[in-house]
Amino acid sequence: MQIWFVLAFAVIGALVSTTCGFLVGNRFTYILFVSLLSTISFAAFGFGVYTVLEKKVPEFLEFLNGISLGGFGGNSGHSEDELGSSEGFGSSSEALGSDDFGVQATSDPTMDAKLAMAKSGKFGDHIIVDKIAIKNEPKLMAEAIRTMMAKDDTQEG
Repeated sequence: MQIWFVLAFAVIGALVSTTCGFLVGNRFTYILFVSLLSTISFAAFGFGVYTVLEKKVPEFLEFLNGISLGGFGGNSGHSEDELGSSEGFGSSSEALGSDDFGVQATSDPTMDAKLAMAKSGKFGDHIIVDKIAIKNEPKLMAEAIRTMMAKDDTQEG
């Protein structure tokens, strides 16, 4: 996945640089030189973006990993039997054999670690409450608690 990020950013940098170079009317050797520099710098930028996403928003990378482009990728190595048939998507989570958070039981060690994080109530920078992911912002949560307590005090008195 990281290689695809770097390659995508490199291709975008090369295309934008060469297109702009030809539109402006620069010399061909200058366009090649600047395009090479743009390709390398955009590849490094893509690596940085992937690293930040991996640390801050791993859910987004999992989402991107699950997207299927013309039949490529998508299932991430799972067979159709593991994911259930298309008629099973409309049924309840108990029918699919998943836990309280809609995560299916697997024997994959990385999935077991993610399942343990989800059951503990923390997933990345989010806290899961009643199957709803809430961004973990302690100051905002403390302010909301103070507001609710102040409302309770005024109703009692």
